[in-house]
Amino acid sequence: MSVRVALVGCGRWGEKLLRALSENARARVVAVADVDRGRLARARALAPRARLVRTVDEALAARVDAVLVATPPSSHGELALRALEAGADVFVEKPLALSAAQADRCASRAAALGRIGMVGHLLRYHPSVVHLVALARERRLGDLVSFSAARLSTGGALGGARSALWTLGPHDLSVLSALDPSPLVEARAHLSPGGEHVTLAARLESGLAAQIELCSSSPTKERRLRLAGSARVAVFDDVRAPDRLVLLDGRGAVVGARDALAPVEEHELEVPWREPLSVEIEHFLRCVEDRAPPLTPLDEGAAVVRLLERIEATLAPVEARAVAVG
Repeated sequence: MSVRVALVGCGRWGEKLLRALSENARARVVAVADVDRGRLARARALAPRARLVRTVDEALAARVDAVLVATPPSSHGELALRALEAGADVFVEKPLALSAAQADRCASRAAALGRIGMVGHLLRYHPSVVHLVALARERRLGDLVSFSAARLSTGGALGGARSALWTLGPHDLSVLSALDPSPLVEARAHLSPGGEHVTLAARLESGLAAQIELCSSSPTKERRLRLAGSARVAVFDDVRAPDRLVLLDGRGAVVGARDALAPVEEHELEVPWREPLSVEIEHFLRCVEDRAPPLTPLDEGAAVVRLLERIEATLAPVEARAVAVG
């Protein structure tokens, strides 16, 4: 029996979600809600049997099992709560909310009502990132030393969020939290005047150092992660080689190594490929069917929003400044 699904928000990313839902035999899209008639017209091609409506209340009236929220971030928390109160399971695009207080309310209500709640931290479902997290947890890199990421986009739109920190930051912060859940104790951040470029240096309680660069209006697209351990380094380049990790062995490859000229051996590790969005949607639908907790529950979404709030409090428009955030 298929899961009766409503999609709320059918913009650029909502269309991608709708396409993934329409391709999955576990889902039956019964309603699509959007205030824009042009978007609803485009949704008709992907979900010809769905009820096309303007409001979340009309979508909920279609007797849905689950609601996917893909509206601007400022409405994520409110719409998630309305769906939960109506008795639906929810999938919410990142960020879960634009305040930790509202994100926590979403997570607590889902738990109290016994509903499945999942946040769309897409990178956690990328096969290569899943493998990277497994390598770290199995200690195949040794003790984790540093994490660096570059997430540069060419789109230029902030999607209703305050800065690139909120539109792009959840991706890398969710991965960082999966690699090392210890608290953030210090951050140093810089924000461009328009909010489209953010650089961040942070330190976790474990000692892991993190450097993240985010840009929503870059001339080139970059999606890179580098995780250094005491034994080896793993590098992931989603633009150039999404189906593999590069492992660097040798003391010169590790941040802080005493002999930077030591020879470095490089190995490519191929990872079986599946589209991350398809994996993510399949996972959500299975969780709804099996009443199983998702990999990225609303609790995790709320934790990432708390990180975003703490980091945002350190942002300096002209000169970066360091503050304790523990």
